[in-house]
Amino acid sequence: MQARVIPNLDPVSIENNGERLFYQAAAELPADYTVFYSCKYVLPGDDDHPDLIKEADFVIVHPALGYLVVEVKQGEIMYRDGCWWEHKDRDYIPIRKDPLQQAQQAMFAILDAYKEKAKTNSFPLQIRYAVAFPECSKLIGDLPMDLHQDSIFLFGDLENLETRIKKIFTTGTDRANPEAAQFLIDKVLGPSFMVFARLEERMDMFNERAQRVLTEEQDRILEETELDNRKIFFGAAGTGKTFIAMEKARLLHNKGQKVFLTCFNRNLAHYCHSQLPHGIDVQNFHDYLLDNVVTSDGKIVVPDDPALLSDFYNNELPALGFDYFSELPEAEKYDAIIVDEGQDFREDWFTCLETMLKENGCFYVFADPGQKLYQETLDSLKHYPFSKHKLTRNLRNTEVINDWLVQVAGGPETIAFLKGGMPVSVFTWTTMEEERKSIEKEIGRLVSQGVKLSRIVILSPNIKEKSCLAGMDHIKEWPLGGVEDRGVIRFSTIRSFKGLEADIVFLVDIREGTLACTGTDVYVGASRGRYLLYVFHHAGMDIRSIKTLGQC
Repeated sequence: MQARVIPNLDPVSIENNGERLFYQAAAELPADYTVFYSCKYVLPGDDDHPDLIKEADFVIVHPALGYLVVEVKQGEIMYRDGCWWEHKDRDYIPIRKDPLQQAQQAMFAILDAYKEKAKTNSFPLQIRYAVAFPECSKLIGDLPMDLHQDSIFLFGDLENLETRIKKIFTTGTDRANPEAAQFLIDKVLGPSFMVFARLEERMDMFNERAQRVLTEEQDRILEETELDNRKIFFGAAGTGKTFIAMEKARLLHNKGQKVFLTCFNRNLAHYCHSQLPHGIDVQNFHDYLLDNVVTSDGKIVVPDDPALLSDFYNNELPALGFDYFSELPEAEKYDAIIVDEGQDFREDWFTCLETMLKENGCFYVFADPGQKLYQETLDSLKHYPFSKHKLTRNLRNTEVINDWLVQVAGGPETIAFLKGGMPVSVFTWTTMEEERKSIEKEIGRLVSQGVKLSRIVILSPNIKEKSCLAGMDHIKEWPLGGVEDRGVIRFSTIRSFKGLEADIVFLVDIREGTLACTGTDVYVGASRGRYLLYVFHHAGMDIRSIKTLGQC
């Protein structure tokens, strides 16, 4: 075995020919030597002057000898009148730095650093310095008193470098102190360090950066669309639709306008309500109609029969709302209505909303055609007599998740503003028991890294009773709760979580052949994950077939 050389370089990369020759020779020393090349240090008192950082060409450490500092000069060298000279352009010119002084200075600086770090008054082995002239083969004349002939290396000495090194030291292996030598190597000459952040902290930093980007994008879009009173914003998942919608609501409310923000998803409505100031009406569309239309007319009965309930909500209730709000005085109507997740609304629902709005009032719709889970077409929305604005920048997901959404889940092309990210983790399962164990294992990994349970959301196409987690209120010792529970791992169906987001999403129970698990469902669920995405799909399906799963 050969010496350990730090750094371990290809000698060809060393431009200085003298240093390259000595590096190659030092690399051939036996394994008990450690060689440092281009070792940087700072003299005491120079800490505040980075331009005064010094360098030792080579420091050679041996556990039975000590350490040797070697300063290397290429070309022909002469010492005369107390100065060092190098031969260049057919003449000798002064060397800017005294090589012998450099070696001596480095030797003592290393000694001082060792004593300071080891909390001792001495180094138990020997310390030496030397100069090397690898391109020279002859030495004539008299040496200065502080330079011994044994401390000069010429070209011929490189072939038997170990023998020449040992001649410089006066004692041998009987004074071996491997502990001191290793301390010198590890703590003084070759210390190591790393900077890092725990996964929990990395997510905090990611969210801080994402919020800054989102705020800047919000401000840009709001400024660009300030003069548009009626506009439809089309944007893929993560383009900031909900946040822009809420900011629109705030701005209009602050101007004294009466504002109503609505959506289809009840959980999304609850979230928006929690984020907006008192005075802005926030409710999902059907609950709002129930609270206003049904409550005001005691004759309206909500059917108990599930077969009749769908028609009631889709057709009868919006029609009743149209009649009710058409009769309202203008003063009781809204100055502005904002619809989030507008792709879930039927055409006649928008007609109903129009009756709730004052003449020339503001009407904004935010929609993603890629998340069209409930309606067959968006043609009516696309042809609505509003101006259109396309959002193209993904401000939610990491670049890695964004790319997965496009390439695997078949999502629309968006520009990822949050670069980098960890790979999407994909797991296969053949039984729900197997899937459950995989979920437990991966959550265990996250928790062991200090991740808070509240960051994790498990999304399934199925309700919990029909999912792989049926009958469970804990995953191992970690509590499992609903969307609005705190301090727990949350579980939700994909459709109930639409419009919301989480730092970590586990997308589970993905398989072909079910109306609840379409390609759109997978896209919607996967796009909820801001920082980490785990996908668990049945082994019988090709993950690349997700985008071709049937639509509902």
